Amino acid sequence: MPSFTTAREIVTGVGCVACLGNQAAALGRRALLVTGRSAARRSGATDKALALLAAEGVEATLFDQVEHDPDVTTVDAGRAACHEARCHCVIGLGGGSALDAAKAIAALVNEAEPTADFVLGKPIAQPGLPFLAIPTTSGTGAEVTKNAVLSDRSRRLKQSIRAECMMPVAAIVDPELTLSCPPQVTAAAGMDALVQAIEAFTSIHATPLTDALAFEAARRLIGSLAAAWEDGTNLAAREECAYGSLMAGMALANARLGAVHGMAHPLGAHYGLEHGVVCALLMPHVMRLNRGQVGDKYGRLSVLAGREIIAAIEGLGERFGLRRALDGVTIPREDFAAIAAESLPSGSLKANPRKFAEGDVVAVLEALVRGG
Repeated sequence: MPSFTTAREIVTGVGCVACLGNQAAALGRRALLVTGRSAARRSGATDKALALLAAEGVEATLFDQVEHDPDVTTVDAGRAACHEARCHCVIGLGGGSALDAAKAIAALVNEAEPTADFVLGKPIAQPGLPFLAIPTTSGTGAEVTKNAVLSDRSRRLKQSIRAECMMPVAAIVDPELTLSCPPQVTAAAGMDALVQAIEAFTSIHATPLTDALAFEAARRLIGSLAAAWEDGTNLAAREECAYGSLMAGMALANARLGAVHGMAHPLGAHYGLEHGVVCALLMPHVMRLNRGQVGDKYGRLSVLAGREIIAAIEGLGERFGLRRALDGVTIPREDFAAIAAESLPSGSLKANPRKFAEGDVVAVLEALVRGG
């Protein structure tokens, strides 16, 4: 039977990060603050978070070593730091990479085996620590999902760890924290959120509840993403994107995604393609294959966009210059069968409205490579 889960508490609105100290203090007196290597510090978000925690008597240990597409070894290092500081909770501050790393650290901190084992499918057996999520981009919706996407570069693998215990106890979604997000990060993250909204909307596991969230997420993102990209200081557009990303995350956490996300992880792992960009580039080709299986849903999205939705997705990609990400990247046709073999077992791909076979994956890859 369908069920719906999300973070225990979701705090939203301009300036709402001010509640961080109280939220963390309710979980204990020592916290591990997990961020990326530079963006959160440059924007002032790291210092602000540390000050808010100190004001409520929470002793914070900073772990600011998370790279783009966090590796299993980074999570292992974070787990060690968390143990050493005897933390009571973990706080993730940043984009999807920082939140996913923090989520994995919190969930696996009391496990003995290395993180790589869990990426390969070992179940989580020990209770972890409570996790607070504070996104600084509007993209992955990781603040309300029960999975973490990690890379194992030694195996050229990018995979999700998924467990009920990974759902954040609280998400703090403050659009002010996204104001410093650069235009291309805004575009890539926002397109990821929009693709997630559309894929959750058309997933075979969609329900009226997830449809309402996914459709509203798409409405807000279609209406505001270009404005946020053009003027990063446009707080109204940033707020719309933040709500869109949040609602898309709530929808996908319960309805799953589709073929785009099933294919995006292998492509990212093997060719270093940025996740949001490759999702945006794959989406029109997947949608063309899905058209016969989605009823009137693409039509309803087209009304939102003011034109045919596939053309609208392509138009945004062109406007943001996303195709340039493939300059100098070679995806050999002899690799297509291997990419298909990695993609087809994905839970996201299995939720796609059209049942994909190897030939469908290859057809999408052909269209991606030729740019048509």
